[in-house]
Amino acid sequence: MNKELQLKLVKSLLLIVALMLAHIPWLDDVAESYTEQGIKRTLITYAVSRSMNGIISVAQGTEVAVSPAGVGLTFAPGEILDPVNDLVERFSWIVLASGTSLGIQRIFLEITSASAINWLLSAMVLFGLLLLWFYRPLDTEKKSWSIYFNKFLLVIILLRFTVPLIAIINEALYTGFLEPRYQQAQHQLEQASGQIKDISQLHQQDQVIEKQQSLIEKAEVWLSKTQRSFDVSRQIDSLKNSAEEISQQIINMIVVFIVQTIIFPLFFLWLILKLGRYLIQQITV
Repeated sequence: MNKELQLKLVKSLLLIVALMLAHIPWLDDVAESYTEQGIKRTLITYAVSRSMNGIISVAQGTEVAVSPAGVGLTFAPGEILDPVNDLVERFSWIVLASGTSLGIQRIFLEITSASAINWLLSAMVLFGLLLLWFYRPLDTEKKSWSIYFNKFLLVIILLRFTVPLIAIINEALYTGFLEPRYQQAQHQLEQASGQIKDISQLHQQDQVIEKQQSLIEKAEVWLSKTQRSFDVSRQIDSLKNSAEEISQQIINMIVVFIVQTIIFPLFFLWLILKLGRYLIQQITV
């Protein structure tokens, strides 16, 4: 078997595989499923970030008495939580942008997997196979029109399969490298926001009870607050630790979303474009 025949067989096999993949829904279904999972993750994270933003905003309006009996200096959690709240708001916008990016990818998936695209690709592949095996350009032709057709066919194939391939590879890399970081950050964020919520609710409940209870019950609340006021440094440290934990985990989450929805897709798109340009330059017959 000579080299030219081997090359024709390889090209034919690749064209037939492309034809089969265009009509077998497995590739598109997997890519769409992975994209939907990414969108769900962004929606869940966005809901968590907005909930956390509300919890921090409420805690910022709570004052904690530092001296016994609630008389004297007070400590406002807003002094600690204000920078964190700004970071959470910016993080929610990043998550929203990531969800938008995945939504755009889903639209491109729907376009490239449309029946019209598949049948156009099928017709071009069949015609390309006929050209490959039966067309012989004249020696007098400086440049055969078949070269332009083959280049256009390659462009159509790349457009048809680039988006689903990027979605599948992207999800595989996320599962292998980013998912543990994401899950840990999500868990830590929920715990830290829960601690802030508990501290805020504790002092809000005292204020409500003072308005509703009798003098004896108010005295009991007063004693409880006085006891806690001696331990206010622990509460301050707890808020600081929670704020630091939230800031650290938000940074981790930002890294996950930017890498998965921006850096990875752009990198793979660049690789495919480079590969496509190289292959187009190699088409001479």
